[in-house]
Amino acid sequence: MKTTLSPRIMLVAGGMLSAAVLSSHAFGQTETPAASSGKKVSSSLEEVLVTARRRRESLQETPIAVTALSGAELQERGIINIGELTKSIPSVEITESVSNLIYIRGIGQRSAFARVDPTVGVYLDNIFLPRADGHLLDTVDVENIQVLRGPQGTLFGKNTTGGAMVLTLEKPKDEREGYIFGSLGNYGRHQVRGAYNTPITDTLFARAAFNYLKDDGFFEDDSQNETNTSKGRMSFLGQLRWEASSSVLVDTLLYVGKIDERLPGSYCTPINNENAVLDRGLYLMWPGDTDASNPTAYKENCASNSRERLGDLKSNMGPNNLMDRKLDTYLLAATVDWELSDTLSMKIIGGARDETKGPLISSDQDGGPANFNESYNTGDGERSSYSLELQLNGTMFDGAVTYTGGLFGMRETNTEIFTLINSLNGLDAASLAAIAAGNRPSQPLTPLGTSPVVGILVDPILHSAFDLENETLAAFLQTSWNATEQLELTFGIRWTEETRRSDLVVRGTDREAVGQRLFTSGLGFGPAVQGFNPFFGTWLQDPVGLAMSLFPDADGDGLHDFPEAAEPLRTDSKDRVFEKITPMASLSYQFESLPDNVDSLMVYGTWSSGFKSGFFEPKGVDGLAQVEPEEVENREVGFKLEAFDRSMRFNMAFYDMDFDNQQLIQVDTDTNNNLVVIYQNAGSSRIKGAELELQWMPSPGMMINLSASNNDYSFSDFGDNDLLQAALSNPTFIDRSDETFPVSPETTFAFGIQYAMDTDIGLFTPRLDYSYKSDVYYGLDDGAHTIYEENPDNAGQAAYSVVDLRLTWQNANGDTTIAGYVKNALDKRYDIGIAAVADSTATFFQTYGDPRRFGIELRKLF
Repeated sequence: MKTTLSPRIMLVAGGMLSAAVLSSHAFGQTETPAASSGKKVSSSLEEVLVTARRRRESLQETPIAVTALSGAELQERGIINIGELTKSIPSVEITESVSNLIYIRGIGQRSAFARVDPTVGVYLDNIFLPRADGHLLDTVDVENIQVLRGPQGTLFGKNTTGGAMVLTLEKPKDEREGYIFGSLGNYGRHQVRGAYNTPITDTLFARAAFNYLKDDGFFEDDSQNETNTSKGRMSFLGQLRWEASSSVLVDTLLYVGKIDERLPGSYCTPINNENAVLDRGLYLMWPGDTDASNPTAYKENCASNSRERLGDLKSNMGPNNLMDRKLDTYLLAATVDWELSDTLSMKIIGGARDETKGPLISSDQDGGPANFNESYNTGDGERSSYSLELQLNGTMFDGAVTYTGGLFGMRETNTEIFTLINSLNGLDAASLAAIAAGNRPSQPLTPLGTSPVVGILVDPILHSAFDLENETLAAFLQTSWNATEQLELTFGIRWTEETRRSDLVVRGTDREAVGQRLFTSGLGFGPAVQGFNPFFGTWLQDPVGLAMSLFPDADGDGLHDFPEAAEPLRTDSKDRVFEKITPMASLSYQFESLPDNVDSLMVYGTWSSGFKSGFFEPKGVDGLAQVEPEEVENREVGFKLEAFDRSMRFNMAFYDMDFDNQQLIQVDTDTNNNLVVIYQNAGSSRIKGAELELQWMPSPGMMINLSASNNDYSFSDFGDNDLLQAALSNPTFIDRSDETFPVSPETTFAFGIQYAMDTDIGLFTPRLDYSYKSDVYYGLDDGAHTIYEENPDNAGQAAYSVVDLRLTWQNANGDTTIAGYVKNALDKRYDIGIAAVADSTATFFQTYGDPRRFGIELRKLF
């Protein structure tokens, strides 16, 4: 169901609110003394400084759609991980399932494959974090977080099409101070974090911070004797700041992070699609099927892991030792800031990162306890990157011109070992003959069918060893000219060169050895013919189950032990240089003559562009297929207003973005009929939207936050292959241009209110947060969208709301804080992924967001 809120309606609403501000009588506010403690409760908003244009400037003077949250605001709202920003920042969708997903304005990355660059850049103290696995950082010792919406194609280290998240840490200083934070919550959650700052000499300062988080999880799986969706995280931050001279400042950072936790638990909902390749599309028989005219084992496997059958927060995903997510990260960075003169400064930013990702299931396509069709990263993924950036920041003509220019370079290496597993399959002899002729088989007339045959339709084991080497070079320049005291013109340009080198080795199953084992088993199988063994019995004997019993998981690695072919099925090496120039221009105007109640008003217009590198995608036995670069052009207008003695801040943006070659995940087949989930390009798409943010203190101590977004997503050109016909070697084009964008809701709304009450025993601050998201589509293929239009619950999430409550107490000295919280207070169940796949597996694999969580926190300053 589509929402009726539109950018035009938001424009009218924003205009009415702005007009009300401009026409209302002025009212002033002053700080009000507390009744007893002598403390003062602020009645005006603090100025927010951002670095969205790589220089410190006021949020209200920056012609960019950016949200900034200070460390204090993160504490007030109880945000402990950047994933929670999805509740309150417009047009931002963040979920954590098998992969970390960050979307801004409908654009994001739906997998954590190392070969795919993120569409949203995440930066920790100006160091770009290239892989999605490490993006959902805990907010440990953070000074502020900035979220930039829209393409970042000029200034930031990596050219991105969706936006950027910039985390800035608290810096060492000339004081001895620190804090300790502890929390306890339900589901066995406990966390300890802290920081300590100390001067070492008059010019050298040190700061150390740590974080430990343990959570038992909430999704019970009796088949694994485990509770999934658990958390186990430790991290350490060490910083040194050296004031080398009055003009040279050197900052160094060491970050160590370790993750050891269970993946989110999941349900499976069967999708009724008669054309599904692995269901009734080809009338395949699976282990447990005994009726050729009505194969049900695949659908039953999914249903055995459904909420309807198991109840709330319970799953049946089967024994699997690859549900443990392990990630070790080491990051070393240094920044040198040198003031060369009163009008010119230079900054050098260098970083080195090493990361190891442990073996992990990447996709459970069948959705149930059986290993019918699944994907794994079966070995450690080794990743390393090195980056260096040179920035020059300066002014000319008595400050009328401000410029930022520089160079950026990064080298990255990644290895991935990817394994696709499938069950052996059975076919009625008549069905096999139809498929061999390129025709869709008809339903067998009787449960016994004709003659059973069992064997390899797709490789039971397909190993892909993938090595990548990426190099990025870029040069950028952005200049702002204050044509008058009110009018600013900004022009920017960036040249980006991305070099991609990929090596792939694909190893498959020894089909002859499989057929020979079936023939010599004594279970009634005849000799193999073209990969299939006739079974001299009936379907009532479950011949596919008998065949699979000959290949048990003897070594306990979660994979059936099929013999591997001696020679690789395919080796492939490719390299390509992708090059792009991305310009931008903006115009902003600061009004000078304003009503008494308006403190500042800026309007701006921006034209910008962004680029995301192409890459090579492993397509099963077909080797490496090239995915073209993704490009975006953004046209945006907006305004930023402060009023009522800076007690109100109201910002809006309206944008129209055109995408070319949008990189989307789809389901396809290789020439051996192996199902592959791969990235491909959609020809073109368009996004039109509006966003607003309001921060208001109507009275001393009271704070109201409001945000909303509405996006109209549409594909202009999106073609695909009919999967069933592809499996029959009959390529057939289908038009998917009328589909809904995946993962991102069209409408979001958030409202928060808190009130600080000073009493004889301290400062009490109750807070309520409400967030709303409209329908979300999670489908991957054409059939899933058809199902979604019939019933969104079968391939997506209907609109939902979440309410959070918080009560904070702070003592009179301000050094002790105790808070109690309830997140998802109404215990709402809502999906956060993973995917609905109708044309192949006919399953909707679903992961829930957190249920009701409650706990208590203590923070002590010293």
